[in-house]
Amino acid sequence: QTDVAVNPGNSGGPLLNLKGEVIGINSQIYSRTGGFMGISFAIPIDEAMRVADQLRTTGHVTRGRIGVAIEEVSKEVADGLGIKAAGAMVRTVERDSPAAKAGVEPGDIILRWQGRPIDKQSDLPRAVGNTKPGTQASLQVWRRGHLHAPAPTPQRCGA
Repeated sequence: QTDVAVNPGNSGGPLLNLKGEVIGINSQIYSRTGGFMGISFAIPIDEAMRVADQLRTTGHVTRGRIGVAIEEVSKEVADGLGIKAAGAMVRTVERDSPAAKAGVEPGDIILRWQGRPIDKQSDLPRAVGNTKPGTQASLQVWRRGHLHAPAPTPQRCGA
């Protein structure tokens, strides 16, 4: 989300920082009036570059997926569980998904993916998406008061 004025039809233009560096690609605007006043969104440039590299190399884009719906871990929930507010809470797990096969359960809080911390909900989709389908991926969750590595670990990251 950005705070720049983007007119409808300007999607695809560069989002620049104060140094004139391209940091994103303007993608859309939500506006009640139909004009530039509203909330604009951009694709981070590192994500755009990854997509461009995949398109040049293979002609298509692939992303890992594990088959979960997630939500932010609120401060209240974290305090109640005795953990710091971090991670991504699993709301639902798709049947027969890589997450289901690994033993991930609704209510689990995913704290690490491939050894890297998941500090907020939005970290998980990017981390999983950047994992090549078919890759063995390790996962650490907080479940019922304990750190847990769902079995079987490592899990398979599906296409």
